[in-house]
Amino acid sequence: MRLRYTLKGIEATNVLGNCLSTVLGPGNIFLLSGDLGAGKTSLTKAIASGLGVEEKEVTSPSFAIIHEHLNGRLPLIHVDLYRLGPLADITEIGLEDYFDGKNVVIIEWAEYLKDPLVETALKIDLSFFDEQSREVCLTGKTGIWRERLLLLDDCMKASKV
Repeated sequence: MRLRYTLKGIEATNVLGNCLSTVLGPGNIFLLSGDLGAGKTSLTKAIASGLGVEEKEVTSPSFAIIHEHLNGRLPLIHVDLYRLGPLADITEIGLEDYFDGKNVVIIEWAEYLKDPLVETALKIDLSFFDEQSREVCLTGKTGIWRERLLLLDDCMKASKV
């Protein structure tokens, strides 16, 4: 299943992140892709906020590669593969240790993964629409995401962004 939205400003990104936080569960993996500045970290901050993690705690982990946020409703693992570049290997950085079914894992620059990970991940592509707006496309391949994306769409429609 696939959803597509145009996000006009940071407020709309925050609404999407909060809506996503209401439909995710332990073990979920989000694969974020998009150009530099497209809003991957902003969306991650909004998802974290919806999980009860203070937004100011969430920064791009470009240099550390992995940040753990364990003080929210669910443990959030925030990964940024930008510095690793194409063909990033999850075993070399220890990322596979977080795929234990307990954590929510958000991976920025997921297009750099040499392995597509799991088919159960939600793929989120962000792109520039214009200077103030972004287009986001969410794709979930397995049955688990069909129901959750319908709930997400209801949340987005109710927020009227």
